[in-house]
This record gives sequence, structure tokens and C-alpha cells, in this order.
Amino acid sequence: SALFYARKSKMTTEGLAPIYIRLTINGRRLEHSIQRYVDPVLWSAVGRMKGNSEQARQVNLYLDTLTGKQILNQKRSNYGMCIV
Repeated sequence: SALFYARKSKMTTEGLAPIYIRLTINGRRLEHSIQRYVDPVLWSAVGRMKGNSEQARQVNLYLDTLTGKQILNQKRSNYGMCIV
């Protein structure tokens, strides 16, 4: 499984928190920065950026791409199905 979170303990001098991904495979965890930064106030507890701004859409699209949801939805839409 994949989980995204803003790591507030490693904030930059500009007040931005790096976004990390935590992958769990067969009970083993791997945490890695995805080289994207976000204002912690705009980060949702569900692992996505809040709002409908251009930045929020770009970050959330990138997160979807990393988890493969984008590709899965495209394949399913070819068959008339879509994941919401």
C-alpha cells in the first residue's frame, strides 16, 4: 500500500513541509521524499492537498500518478468503468 504525508519535522525555512511516501510491501516499510513541498495548512489528513487551486490539482495528480491510479482509471474507462 502507499501512504502520502507531509513531514512537518523537516520543514524548510520558507515554512513548507516535504511530502513523503510510505510504501508497505509484505509488512516491510519504505519511506522516501517525493521531492515536492507543501504548506502544512493545505495538507489533508487523507494524504492529499486541500483545495482546487492549480497547485493542489498538480500535486494531487502527481500523487495519483505515483500510486498508479491514473493508469488504472484509464484502463477501466476503456471498458466503461471508472474508480471514484
